[in-house]
This record gives sequence, C-alpha cells and structure tokens, in this order.
Amino acid sequence: MSPAQTGTGRIAWLAGWGLAALILIAGSGAAALSQDFAEPDNAMRLVRIRDMLAGQGWFDSVQQRLNPPDGTPMHWAQWIDALLAAPIALLAPLAGQANAEIAVAFVWPLGLLGAFMFLAVRVAGEIGARDGLRREAEWSGAILAALALPAIEKFAPGYFDHHNVEMVLGMAAVLCMMRMQASRLAAIGAGVALGLAMATAAEGVPLVVAGLGIAGLLWLVRPADYASSLRWLGLGLAATSAVMLPVLVPPSSWMQPVCDAMGAPFAAFGVIGGGIAVGLSVLPGRLGDSLAGRGASAAILGAAGIAALYALYPQCAGGGYAALGEDMSTLWMTQISEARSLASLAGSDIALMFAVAGAALAGLVAAGFCMRRHAQWAEGWIPLAFLIVSIAIMAWQIRGAAFATAFAVPFGAWAVAVARRDYRARGSAIRALAFAGIAVGSTAAAWASAGDVLQSSITPRAAMDNHAVRSANSKSCATPEALRALRAVPEGVMLNQFTLGAGVLVWTDHSVLAAPYHRDVEGTMTVIAALRASADQAREIATRSVADYVLVCPATPETGFYARNAAEGVAPDQTLSAMLGRGEFPTWLEPVDIGQSPLRVYRIIR
Repeated sequence: MSPAQTGTGRIAWLAGWGLAALILIAGSGAAALSQDFAEPDNAMRLVRIRDMLAGQGWFDSVQQRLNPPDGTPMHWAQWIDALLAAPIALLAPLAGQANAEIAVAFVWPLGLLGAFMFLAVRVAGEIGARDGLRREAEWSGAILAALALPAIEKFAPGYFDHHNVEMVLGMAAVLCMMRMQASRLAAIGAGVALGLAMATAAEGVPLVVAGLGIAGLLWLVRPADYASSLRWLGLGLAATSAVMLPVLVPPSSWMQPVCDAMGAPFAAFGVIGGGIAVGLSVLPGRLGDSLAGRGASAAILGAAGIAALYALYPQCAGGGYAALGEDMSTLWMTQISEARSLASLAGSDIALMFAVAGAALAGLVAAGFCMRRHAQWAEGWIPLAFLIVSIAIMAWQIRGAAFATAFAVPFGAWAVAVARRDYRARGSAIRALAFAGIAVGSTAAAWASAGDVLQSSITPRAAMDNHAVRSANSKSCATPEALRALRAVPEGVMLNQFTLGAGVLVWTDHSVLAAPYHRDVEGTMTVIAALRASADQAREIATRSVADYVLVCPATPETGFYARNAAEGVAPDQTLSAMLGRGEFPTWLEPVDIGQSPLRVYRIIR
C-alpha cells in the first residue's frame, strides 16, 4: 500500500503529544509544581488520595471534613484514586510526600494525553483513509488535537480529576467500534470501554447511549455485517457493568438507587442495554430477516428496557441532579460555571461561547460534508454519533465541551486534509483561502482567540479592566500561599464560601461546611442561608451550625451573588455577605489575623 494508505501514525501522534505537552507544561507546569489548583476538583481528588493513603477504606466514600460531623459521601469512582495513590505511595519514601504528589501530577495527565493523542490520530486516519488521505489526516489530527484546548486542558499537569480518563475511554470506544466488524476483540473492547466509562462517572452515560444507539442502527440497516459486532459489544458492556458494581460499591449499597455514580441504576442500564444488544443480534429468522421486523423488535425491547429501568429507579429519570431542591438549584447550581447552558453564554460571555463551542460546531459541519460524500461508509457514522451526543450535552451544560471538541478533531482533520489536497492539486487564491480558513476554523485555539477579540470589541474597556482585576483578586484567594495562612488558625470548622472549600481541605487540617459538590446539600445551604441573611438572622444560623469560623474572600463572585439574591425582606447591602465584602462585621464575629492573605476569617462568638 502507498504511504497515504498506511499512514505514519506513530510519528504523528508522538509529534502531537510533544506539542500538546509543551503547551500544557508552559501553561500549567509552574502551577503544578506549587500545587496551585485552578479547579477545585483536582484539589478534592488529592484530598481523597491522601485519605486513601492514610487508611480510609476502599468502600468508604465519605469525605469526613466536608460538612462534619456526618461528612459528605463523594460520587467519584475510587479506582482512579487508587491508580493515583499507588505511585505516590511508592515514591513518597524516596522523595517525600509532596514531591511524590508533584511527580504524579505531571506523569498521570501527560501519560493519559499520550493515550488520547494516539487514539484521536488513529480515528482521524481511519476517516482520512476513505479519500486516500490517512497520513495527511493523521498529521492534521495530531496538530488539531494539540490545539483543542477545551479537550487537552483536561490533561494539563496537576489535573487529577477523571474527565481525562473519560475522554480516553470515549475515544477508545470510537476506534474499537470503527473496527468491530472485522474484530471480535474490538467489539468487546468497545463494550468494556463504554462500561468502564459509565462506572467511572455519570459523564459516561451519554457515551453508552451513543455507542448502543449507533451500533443498533448499524445492525438495523446491515444485520449480516453487524449482528456479531452488536452481540459482542453488548456482552462487553453488560459484563463490565456487572463486574464494576461489586468492585466499586459495598454489598450493603448494591440495591440503593444512586443516580449520579456507579450503583444499581448504572449497572442495570449497562446490563439491560447490553442484554438488549445481545438479544437483537440473535433474533430468529422471521424477525431478523426484514427491516420492519428488526425495527419492531428493537422498539419493543428498547421500550421494555426503559420501562423496566423507570419502574425500578423512577427517581433517576431527571438525572444526577434530580434530588436537588429548588433553593439548591437556583442559589447554588446557577453559580457553577460549567453547568451553564450554551444559550446562556450568547448574551453574557461571547468569548467563552466561542472557546467552548467553536471547534465542536465546526467539526459537526465538517462531519456533515464527510458523510455526505461517504454516506454508505457505515463506520463513519460511529464518530459522528458520539460527536452529536456530546454537542447535545454541551448545549445543555457546557461541561460537555471537552468531549464535543475531542470528537470533532477527526472530522476537522479530514476537512483540513481534503482542503490541502485540493489546493495542491490545482493551486489558486480561492483554494488557498479555503484551505487556510478550514485549517483555522477547525482549531479550537483559533476560536478562543476570535472570541476574545470579539468580546473586547463589544465590551467597554473599563468593564474589561474591572473584570480582569476582580478575576485576579478572586484567584488570589485560592492560591496555596493564601490558603496556607489558615494553618495559623486553631483547627476548626469553617462556614465558608463553597468555592474555597476544596482548597481549605487540601492545604489545612480545617473542616468546611461547603464545597462545589451537589451531594453536600445541608452544608452548602447552611452557608448560603447565612450569607444571604441579615447579620442577626445569620447569627442564629451560624450558632446553630457546627461552624467555629466564617471564611470569605471578598473578591470572589460569591460575595456579590448572595447580596444580589438576598433573603426575603433583607436589603442587599444589609446581607452578611455584603457586610463582609465591605470589610465590616457584626459584633458576634471576631476577626482572626492571618497576615497578608486576601482571605478573611472571623471567629464565631457564641
């Protein structure tokens, strides 16, 4: 075969990995060396790792220092904690605990970045090969993936959270599914990857939906080619789901209706979904020989499966956040930036909208042209299905942008490779501009830059400068230096703004009432109620709680949010949040000196 068909994937993905690693180390390396966590989830993951190394049990998911005395059960899969804790435990005796943590903070995400880059480049090559452009698509994919910031930022040094693992598993599922017709092992691998993704976090559920959906459609249209693939994928998914339940969940909780993490509902979804896939693949002749028979069978079994899941776990119909009360949804959820919808950004944050959605939507357009040209190529519909599902999630909550951007890379690479070929075949100014436009339009970094330029052009300079200052001041409260100053305060429980919670846990021995986790309803609502209330009302709330201190960062957006959303009958400027933001405090609070830290701590006088 020609080089265009065989490709040079190994060199391409290594080059892409190197470029992405340089970008990420340049941007986040210094912060990782000082363990300065930009995202609270990375800090909280490190807290969990330390707890595991200190002897916390495998099935004990309770973070005891979050809303004591009962603590808060976390919804993260502990197998990620174990994979991170193991090398830290091995290195700590030689290099010390802190240095071991820093070393793993580099090796873990950058190693996963290599796996992601390998998979993304291979998928791009599979798509490009349809036009004899495997090599060109692989190189384009490597470059686009390295610049796909909403995706690769999840692989930055210091990133301990599970999103990067989910992205690797998702791309692995895509590649395996594209090869499952020719390989039983690939079909099983796809099912295992999907099952493991779902067992790791709720973000894996849409991946399972995409995988089962497109595999079912391929079988529906071409049963002779995909019956075996559907069967083995279903077996892999069902088996993995059945195995991961006892691995991650204690026997006493196997039947509990947990809707935001691995538990009976997720396991049942995997087993039932996988079972339906197996059942469809072995339909008797009369049902399996006609499109109508296959469609009716799929509809009946699918409806039965959904009905069974709803009958068993009706509380999960609304998703993992269904249990949140109205106050938690309106007063806490609206402050979580990644939970915002794409539409909400259109009128308030053009720069962020371009950054999170530009490359993903450009990839969707490229996918449309690709599949219009190759509509009969069944495997091409597989990455498109994952891209469509991820974009739908992104439109609902922008947390899906990383997955949407990742799944857009292979189609963007195809578009760049085709445009380059057309330009080289018959050069012209128009073709040159088309090639340049497609290359730039497929790059997430270019969309982010365009968004910044557009935002600055429509926003007054004074407002931009004010936002930059407020953002810098807010970030200064979450630095290790600011948080370590709290070590001078006698150990106690903080009634704190929730954005500070994870940092306090990772840098001090204090406990906190609030952190950005939806299971901590009681602690978070106690804090919100106190900060929205008047000084006298807040005193009653604070003294009834277990808190010893009130901890705030006046510069954080939380301060203004609680003032703007004051409790009924309370003027915004009379809320406890507004008072503390101005540097004022009621008589039942005593300031605690913590030096030059931008944080403010007050002892509660009972």
